[in-house]
Amino acid sequence: MSGLVGESQTAFVKGRRIHDGVLIACETIQWLKLKKRATTIIKLDFQKAYDIIKWNFVDMVLEKMGFGTRWRAWTAECIRTASISIMVNGEPSKPFKMERGLRQGDPLSPFLFVLVVDVLNMMIGEAVKKGE
Repeated sequence: MSGLVGESQTAFVKGRRIHDGVLIACETIQWLKLKKRATTIIKLDFQKAYDIIKWNFVDMVLEKMGFGTRWRAWTAECIRTASISIMVNGEPSKPFKMERGLRQGDPLSPFLFVLVVDVLNMMIGEAVKKGE
């Protein structure tokens, strides 16, 4: 995983700790205050992000990262065949197929989410370099 995503991605990557991102952010803010530098800081809330990820985007990210057709097909099968049920008045509904998103609790979901979020990180980095 560490060879696929940038160093700033600290969640769900072996040898990195999710809290490192928080510590780096705090240290960066303190340094900027000390140097009295004007800057912009973005905090993104990924609370519902698992629910809105489009499956074709996951496939595109995997393809761009060099994953083969067979691996991508296995991944697609895992996320497209998942069924879920919801609690209605304390009773589980009949299972139904998901149409998008990553199922929370699925061991594959955090890794796919990290890959997708890394694309956003790269896009923000490119925009910063261009001064946009």
